[in-house]
Amino acid sequence: MTIPGSANPLLLASAAAGGYTIERSVRFNSSDSAYLERTPSTAGNRKTWTWAGWVKRSKLGDTQSLFCAGTYLNVTSIRFDVSDKLTVQNLVSNSAITQLDTTQVFRDVGAWYHIAVAVDTTQATAASRFRVYLNGSEITTFSTATYQSQNTDTFVNSTDAHQIGSLNWTSVIQYFNGYAADYFLIDGQALDPTSFGKFDDNGIWQPIAYSGSYGTNGFHLPFSDNSTAAALGTDTSGNGNTWTVNNISVASGAGNDSVVDVPTNGTETDTGVGGEVRGNYATFNPLSTAQTLSNGNLEVTPAAQYSALSTIAFPLSGKWYCEFVLTAGTGGAIVGITPATTGASINIPDLANSYGYINANGNKRIASVDSAYGSTYTLNDIIGISYDADSNSLAFYKNGASQGAISVSAVSYVTYVYAGAGSSGIKWIANFGQRPFAYTAPSGFKALCTANLPEGAITTSGTFTGNANADGPFVYLNGIPTAMTINGNAVTFATHADKLSNGFKLRTSSTSYNTSGSNTYSITTTGDKFKFARAQPNP
Repeated sequence: MTIPGSANPLLLASAAAGGYTIERSVRFNSSDSAYLERTPSTAGNRKTWTWAGWVKRSKLGDTQSLFCAGTYLNVTSIRFDVSDKLTVQNLVSNSAITQLDTTQVFRDVGAWYHIAVAVDTTQATAASRFRVYLNGSEITTFSTATYQSQNTDTFVNSTDAHQIGSLNWTSVIQYFNGYAADYFLIDGQALDPTSFGKFDDNGIWQPIAYSGSYGTNGFHLPFSDNSTAAALGTDTSGNGNTWTVNNISVASGAGNDSVVDVPTNGTETDTGVGGEVRGNYATFNPLSTAQTLSNGNLEVTPAAQYSALSTIAFPLSGKWYCEFVLTAGTGGAIVGITPATTGASINIPDLANSYGYINANGNKRIASVDSAYGSTYTLNDIIGISYDADSNSLAFYKNGASQGAISVSAVSYVTYVYAGAGSSGIKWIANFGQRPFAYTAPSGFKALCTANLPEGAITTSGTFTGNANADGPFVYLNGIPTAMTINGNAVTFATHADKLSNGFKLRTSSTSYNTSGSNTYSITTTGDKFKFARAQPNP
């Protein structure tokens, strides 16, 4: 038995498997035009190279560049396309001489993907010239598979500009929205992912320290030195191939793009200051409600009468803390917690059972009845939430001052954090602990990240409220469904629903799977628990 909050044996085994900790990640926000750039002074091997890195997606349905090299219409790129497929392309004079589009779609925003691409155009077999790997396993099926001729060059390791987080191959520069960690380029070698990771005893892909050579233009960007924004581009390979950092900030506060949201669960003690425990952190979830999200899904402009929900729910045990700042609008701005019903599908909080701190109607606490609560708050005030799931106690804080404890009803299901709006124009910025808190959490309360979560169990059956829409509800399971039925019908992933690191998302308007009203589901096979899971592709 594992005691909630104690060091978990599975976590320790997973950490020990790699013996390597990723310290920090960099957040990329397209509206900031954030990217890194380096132009090599000397060409390396343009035929043979390996790129590898960890990414956590924020925005879906848009071209999102992870790494590229070249100039307009002549570029080699690794990116997600508008269909959320992973694409590897070598474009020469606007003609794709290499084009690999996965059949899989990548719509999991709750956790981290590890992606590696190994290139060796000297290979006689066309399919061996570009090889793509996800979470330690090779992707072998593509909807489009075009390979360039043997011994031809790519633009990687050329003297053209190389970029991370941006792509200039159309009339519009396209920027990445999400998080990047532990980037590598190996010049002159086509390596499989075992150079960068290994499966632990539980079958979970873990990073390891790379011990090989890098070649002329090879680099390792751990993004761990955040003493200045420029230091984020420091190459630690020994080659000195440092990158120029553009429109990325390490200033304290909500604009800080250097965070401890990483794919590895650290073993640091959570003292409540925030920004100290390594792990996969909660953000707002674009799969739960269609809100306007930005800045790594930590900033939300909710539609009137709607709320954004967290990707990680408060478990049924433990003490948890997070902070919000209201930066625009005041009409009915609300933050709070709302328990899930069975199936855990929520589009807006159930006002009969949720608890919120609102700056309208005389500062009400919303529960089964309204009652006055707390002081008035306004723009730029810091609203803290402390939730004790063990004693069913909740408190809101305004600029570090408790507004008073609230006894909440005991729940049988996980509890989401939400931020919402009673009218248009509201904007909230969240901090779940991936950066330092403005005010230290109460004693014993922890940040909402996978390193702090109890292992828990995967929910294997339940009900959810459908909407008969192709953009169906998100259902939280605390883990990965690998086979399932809905209303007794077998689910084809990516057609009826997406499997995710933390549950599933309905993707069909078929009433067999997503009828308006009550639907039942059953998970017949389960994968990794969310605490340790990697982001999932579909199918």
